[in-house]
Formats: sequence, C-alpha cells, structure tokens
Amino acid sequence: MSDTNLTAILKKQGDIQLEDIPIPEPSQGEVQLCMQHVGICGSDVHYWKHGAIGDFVVKAPMILGHEASGVVSKLGKGVTSLKVGDRVAIEPGVPCRLCSHCKHGRYNLCPDMKFCATPPIHGNLARYYVHAADFCFKLPDNMSSEEGALLEPLSVGVHACNRAGVTLGSKVLICGAGPIGLVNVLTARANGAAV
Repeated sequence: MSDTNLTAILKKQGDIQLEDIPIPEPSQGEVQLCMQHVGICGSDVHYWKHGAIGDFVVKAPMILGHEASGVVSKLGKGVTSLKVGDRVAIEPGVPCRLCSHCKHGRYNLCPDMKFCATPPIHGNLARYYVHAADFCFKLPDNMSSEEGALLEPLSVGVHACNRAGVTLGSKVLICGAGPIGLVNVLTARANGAAV
C-alpha cells in the first residue's frame, strides 16, 4: 500500500489529470479500499470526450471509474461483513435502501441511486476509495482481482442476454469490442447463441 492517493480526475471535457488527493476515511457502514483494478467504461470515455451523457453533465471536476475491484484497507464503524485484507468486487450503484423500489428488491430502480463516476458522484479510479460495505462483494480465492473488476460489465451482459431471451440457436450481433461487448459475446455463447 502507498501513502499517496494518485487519482484520475476529469477536470472538464477533454481534460483528465492525475492528482494526489487526500486518502478518504470510511464513515459508518463503509470500507476504505486499496484499488487493484479499474476498467475504463464507455461512459468514462463519453464523459471525457463529450462532458455529458443525457441529463448527466460534468459541471465540476469528477473522478472517473466504476468497473472495479480492491482490497479492504480500513473498516468504518459497524462493518462486520468484511475484514481488512478481503479482496472485493464493487457494485458501483448504491441505492437509498428506503424507497419502495429498494424495499421490494428492485434497488436498481431507486430514484436516489448514487452511481460511481456519474455526476456529481465521484468514481474509483484512484489508489484509495471509500464505498458502502454492503455493496462490496468478496472474491473467491480462484478469481483474480482483474476478473473481479469485470463482474460489473459481466452483469450487464447477463442482464442483456436474459432480457433479449438469448438461447440455443439465437443469432446475436454485438457492436463494440470493449469490456461490455466482450462479456456480451461470452454470455451469449454460454447461452448457446451463434455470434
């Protein structure tokens, strides 16, 4: 571990800078993570190139990154599900946990979702990052932290194939060879599609 927190910050459209910022401390229910791998998503590139995605506009400097894995380096008060040294994958969207969507298990629809690297919420392309402990998931010993960082894009691929009804004999066209495109290929093939 390092005592510096080198971080990729999108200052404005077309301007990313590396800066050493203070190491964040975890609050109640949070963990501090020493980041291991952070993927570069199409949304990160879009914010960099265009400064916005729909209604989400970068109005102030923002840390990029949300496809990530890390090692727990410090626990906030009340965290009992993880310990220092645990390797985890990060679910980048943290819902309010109180609305009707959250209470019915559809937290992905939470209107108060805080999603990493979506303005004005900072992402995790840094040496150290703080995240809600209950949205950090332990990696099994047989999975690398690099593979752990691919779990978020993989979940997108699984959801897309399930929504599209991809099954044995389906023909699928996938446009794009980034992380989500590649995991869509793998997921579609695993479901029996010809891609």
